[in-house]
Amino acid sequence: MNILVVRNSETAPEGAFGDWLRAQGHVLVVVAAEAVTPAQMQAAPLVLLLGSPRGAYQTEIPWVAAQRPMVAARLAARLPTIGICFGAQMMAAAAGGAVARHPEGRFFRGWLGIEETADPALAGPWPRWHGDVIIPPPEAEVLARDAGTVQAFALPNAIAVQFHPEATPALLRDWARLSPEGAVAPGTLDNSETLFAERASARARLFTALMERAGAA
Repeated sequence: MNILVVRNSETAPEGAFGDWLRAQGHVLVVVAAEAVTPAQMQAAPLVLLLGSPRGAYQTEIPWVAAQRPMVAARLAARLPTIGICFGAQMMAAAAGGAVARHPEGRFFRGWLGIEETADPALAGPWPRWHGDVIIPPPEAEVLARDAGTVQAFALPNAIAVQFHPEATPALLRDWARLSPEGAVAPGTLDNSETLFAERASARARLFTALMERAGAA
């Protein structure tokens, strides 16, 4: 299958998910957020929307404003779609939900568990790196929550996760370097290499579940 991968930031590529998809024989067509077109968004058999340090509510940014109606049209047509972090937030906003800064100003960084899951494949810990929270669309099925935040939701032929199953230890180190001074507590990523290796089977189960939920398996 040809999969359209929308990189919403070069700092947040497809990582481990991309490696897994290629290993399954899929072809990834990677496009920058600023370059994706409505025709591409509608024609792709599957769209993967990736993360970004931007917020889905920052519609003063031209590409953010342009992406929302494209995603809305795709979701309305029930075309297979997967969103990660910013991609999940964009899906929520495009489908009638909303995205906002965490009401207490909290920012989640590191490997964190998930308190409530409707699907065992979603059970953590998973890497997280977000300070925004999702208000899910009215028709969404919420699949996971943690610490008062929605961590996964589903729409027809679409699934969105707030956490980062694609994140490798190298990506997490990059995000830490790009964070404000003092924002990442010492020791936050000390267990990344071990957890990433230990969670290989869990990642494969999750990626399979994401494809199934998106109707693309």
